[in-house]
Amino acid sequence: MIDLVDEITKTKETLFEILETTGALKFGDFTLASGAKSKYYIDLRIIPNFPEQFDKMIDEAVNYIQKTFPEVEGIVGIPMAAIPYGTLIAHKLKKPYYILRKEPKKHGLKKMLEGTIKEGQKILLVDDLISSGFSKAFAIKALRDEGADVLDLFVFIDRSSGLEEFEKENSIKVHYLINVKDILAKVK
Repeated sequence: MIDLVDEITKTKETLFEILETTGALKFGDFTLASGAKSKYYIDLRIIPNFPEQFDKMIDEAVNYIQKTFPEVEGIVGIPMAAIPYGTLIAHKLKKPYYILRKEPKKHGLKKMLEGTIKEGQKILLVDDLISSGFSKAFAIKALRDEGADVLDLFVFIDRSSGLEEFEKENSIKVHYLINVKDILAKVK
């Protein structure tokens, strides 16, 4: 049990260090995608600009996913922020990566999803963080409409005010490496 606690603490410290060294954690007046106002902003979209830190984040995710979802059969990153994360996670896990669009293409095959998911295939949905869950609900529905078995969502950071209602409404379990309370406690 102590080893697990140490590992969780080390993961949180690693993620906090990455947020600090890359400038991904910002303070000011921000409007979030949900329309909510916030005094801080966590911009994980810039992390791929820092290859060493990006690699550390991916390694933390892969370690967690291997232990928690050994049966996963494919990865989908929620557009747009999670596409680089999902792609590298899938690559390191040697699992297929499927590209989900925000809306179907208007030309060609007019697909919503690139790649063919088999009926009942266990797909792990990946995103950078969760606040309101709005974009996640869209992705969960779209993947289930394609026949995927989507029971779990992995995010690096939970910045929501509570996941229970979202999990219940969407029949999904949300997994994260660090929550915003842990992050804000470190900067105070």
